[in-house]
Amino acid sequence: MLNEEQVAELLRICEAVSGRELKQNRGNLRKASTRAEAVWELIVAEAASQLGRVEYESVQGGPDIRLALPTGRWVSIEATYLHPRFEDEDQRSSMLVSWMHEAVVSLVPNPPEIRCEFSGDDSHPAGPKRTLPREHERKRFLASTEITAFLAEIAARPNAIHQLKLKNYSATLIASPRKPGSHGFLTWGGPLQEAPKIVDEHAAFRAVRAKLRQHKVDEPHIVCIGSDVSPALSNNMHGFGIRLEHALGASVSKSGELSGLLIVNVEQKHSFGQGIVRFARSTAYPVARCRYPLTEEEWEFIRRFDCNRWKYTFPLARKEVPPAHRHRNVTGSFVYSSTVGGNVKFTVPAYVLVEVLAGRQQLLEDYGGPEEQPGNHLMKCLQSGWAIVGCRYQEGDVKQAQAATVEIELAPPHDPVFWPKT
Repeated sequence: MLNEEQVAELLRICEAVSGRELKQNRGNLRKASTRAEAVWELIVAEAASQLGRVEYESVQGGPDIRLALPTGRWVSIEATYLHPRFEDEDQRSSMLVSWMHEAVVSLVPNPPEIRCEFSGDDSHPAGPKRTLPREHERKRFLASTEITAFLAEIAARPNAIHQLKLKNYSATLIASPRKPGSHGFLTWGGPLQEAPKIVDEHAAFRAVRAKLRQHKVDEPHIVCIGSDVSPALSNNMHGFGIRLEHALGASVSKSGELSGLLIVNVEQKHSFGQGIVRFARSTAYPVARCRYPLTEEEWEFIRRFDCNRWKYTFPLARKEVPPAHRHRNVTGSFVYSSTVGGNVKFTVPAYVLVEVLAGRQQLLEDYGGPEEQPGNHLMKCLQSGWAIVGCRYQEGDVKQAQAATVEIELAPPHDPVFWPKT
């Protein structure tokens, strides 16, 4: 959802609100398996603090957040984050495709395109559950009789179409000749996995019921469910047998404990000039028949929750990634321009300049682009003795994932008066 620099600032704000170090949150942020949930809880807590007085992570225990309502009452808020129900199977599907692609590439000079068609157990009430090899089984899988025979057929007849339905796994492998000029494709498909047939298997239903078992609250109580990766929070998701509002209604119909639910679905769309833009869409679901119903005035107050105060960046994986692929800082661009007087200006994120000064990065080689781009022209200016005639620092906005930048202006060197140019 957010990168490390954003979360560091978000954590600082939430600790200032709570008046103490949030040791449990810090611990959860350290582990990839609990990182997304911890970030989501901080986002909800910070959003609540913008509405009124809050109590966050009370040392006495209880729900995550308590928010003072304008009517004088308090409402307890539990934040919960949804991962895809079949996230593990999805990752293993991608892994199997990569194994096959790597195995085929070394066979022939012009390797075929590989496609995997996945199926699953249609009787599973949560959706077609796949049976797939695990990460540590790679060597055994590729050495199996059916895979070695399949690869041998491809090597013998690379221009033919080959197909293999795996005996022990929910996949069919298809190898097709690559078209002239094509770089090859690595594709896979199959039925939507997260397609619950009964309400009890809907991810939102399970999340609400899990929260209801955690705490007994003697005041208005709501659960805020959010996600930027789960399809379960969208009513527009095709293939779902159970609609979101039906699952939510069933989850609270018998308990009477919850005053309502706040669903926050972080969606994404492609915006011209901005690329992928992510934004949070919030929907409130009041519960009328409960112990502590909220008034319409109180619900209008709750609906003012703004979960778009922070710019969402990328999903946080539950499996730790190598250091080379970690995103520690908000990103920025290398900007190059010419002035009317002939000088040139270039702008780089401040953190990149620090990396350059520390010797960990080469600005024009690693960040300025290839030779035909502005980095090459800037290098020629520097090699010709151009001088720095201006420098300006521009503060960033960590909430909106905008990096602080440094703009440097260069001017041509003075005319030679003592010695001729060499």
